[in-house]
Formats: sequence, structure tokens, C-alpha cells
Amino acid sequence: MMRFETKVRALVAVLAVLLLAWGLGEFFAPERVSRRSETVTLLSGKTAEVARIDIAAGGSALRLEKSGGQWALADGADRLPVLTSRVDALLSSLAKAGRKRPVASKKEAWAGLGLDEGKVRSLTLSDAAGKPLLELHAGNYGTTGSELYARFGQGEASFTIDSTVSSWLSPDRSAWLDKRLWRTAVEAVAVQAVAVRADISLVAEGKDAAKPPLRAAWRFERSGQDWKGGQRLPDSVSVESMLRALLNLEAVDLAARAPADAFAKVAATVTLELGSGKSRLLEVGQPAGSGRFWARASEDGKLLPLVFQLSSYSLGTFLKDESAFVKK
Repeated sequence: MMRFETKVRALVAVLAVLLLAWGLGEFFAPERVSRRSETVTLLSGKTAEVARIDIAAGGSALRLEKSGGQWALADGADRLPVLTSRVDALLSSLAKAGRKRPVASKKEAWAGLGLDEGKVRSLTLSDAAGKPLLELHAGNYGTTGSELYARFGQGEASFTIDSTVSSWLSPDRSAWLDKRLWRTAVEAVAVQAVAVRADISLVAEGKDAAKPPLRAAWRFERSGQDWKGGQRLPDSVSVESMLRALLNLEAVDLAARAPADAFAKVAATVTLELGSGKSRLLEVGQPAGSGRFWARASEDGKLLPLVFQLSSYSLGTFLKDESAFVKK
């Protein structure tokens, strides 16, 4: 008769075999194999090789190029600064594992998926030699909204991929440009004096043309925790708020150069004197259209190599009459 201990060992062995068989069956089940094969990285291990990014949609196109480790937006022959953090986020997103499921194998399916030529949003990443590392053409969203129909390169096959990539497919340059006026950050507490001179009408072009322009000339100096200057005592809270708006100012657009007459007449200047003895200067020139004005900035007497377009709204946060800053 089989001993009790022997029976237990036999039962344990049988149970182990059954569990192993079940586990292998689960692991190699067709649906699981399919799910594993669909998990891909669109830009696997190649982020460091990317030297050019092309985005095209709706007849518009944008190109970002890397040179000397720095990314810039190609504007004809000029190169404009971009938000490096946004470029890094794009590459990081493409390097993450995501879902890729086959939908159709033939070109005839493109029309129903929004993948026809001329309708797709395209993203092409290339290396320094111009060799494509990724050619993605995106169409409509899938039925769940979390998937996007796409095709790759010159292939006819269609797939669904994670729709998160859609946020990177706009060729709008405004989303990529680094539009900060000041290249070196300054805190409001470091400003010891601010002076404004202006003869400007901050209205949208073609609107309210008869409105009299702002004519202002004032200077405030820091005095401990307060400010002094002008005809009446300035309100410290209002002055500090104005300085923060000025120091964090971003342009609507920027360029490497302005039209020849953009600064033929300077309509306004703002001068900041810092406690370190350094300075910041903003000059506002002529209208640039659509309620914008050309502007240029200087740091410590050195003119920065870019020109900006500032909106009337943003200029109005600090180009004000002296009376806007006095204590009520």
C-alpha cells in the first residue's frame, strides 16, 4: 500500500505539472501573442540620431533642425529658437512603447480612414545625413478616440496607433517657438528702477483709429519695500505686478529681422535698471498688423539678435499712464 507521504508528493507533482501546462497555455495563447506583437516603439533607440523634424498638414509645413546640439526652427535661411522641452517631449513620446494594430493592407482603405494624400498630417524624423528614421502619416481618430489611423513611409498598410501622437502633428510655428523676450531671467525684486516713455496708440489696426495715443513719461525707483517717483506716490503692488508682466513677456511671433521701417520711429521705450548695475531695454516700433507692434530688446546695452511682434494687449500691461500706478 502506498504510504501517505508518497501520495502527497505524487499529488503535488501532478498539480505542478497542471499549473505549468496552464501557464504555458496562457502565455502562448493566440490573443496574448497578438497583444505582445502589437506593442511597439515608433522610434526605438534612435532619439539621439534625430537631427531634423518635418511636420506637414493642410498645406502648411514646419521644419526643426538640430545643429551643435541645439534645436531651431528653419525660417527660410534663418534659424529661430524653439522650446527645447517640447522637442524633447516629442522624442520621448515616440520612444515609449505603444499599441500598433493592423487595420488594412491595401491603399483602397485609405479614403475611409482619412489617410489619402493631401488629407494626412505627416511627421518625418531624419538623421544628420537626411535618412528618414520615422515617416508617419496620420488620418482620422478611431472609434474609441484613443486610437489614430496611420500609415508609415511609402507602405500601403494601415494601422491604429495611440492617439497621443496627434498633439505633435501641428505645423503651427507658434507652438514650437521660444518667444521669450529676455534670454536671461530676471526677478522683479532685482529691478531698482523702471522708466517708460511712450507715444503710441494700443488699438487693433483699422479699429478705433481716432482714439488718442498714450503719451507717457515717468520713472519709478525702489525705496526699501516701496517705490517713489512721479507726481504722486506709486502703489508698490501695482508696480511689482507690472514688472512681473514685463519680465515674463512673450511675443506673439518673432523673426531674425524686421522690415526696414519697423523702428524708423520708436513709439515707446521701457528701461529697467537692476541692482547689479546691469540693465534691460525694450523698444517698441511701428505697427506690424493685426494689432501687433514690432519690438526689440537689449540686455546690458547689447541688442539681442531677434525682433518680436507684441500684441497691443500685452503692451498694455505696462505701457500705461503714471496715474495707473499711484495709490488710490
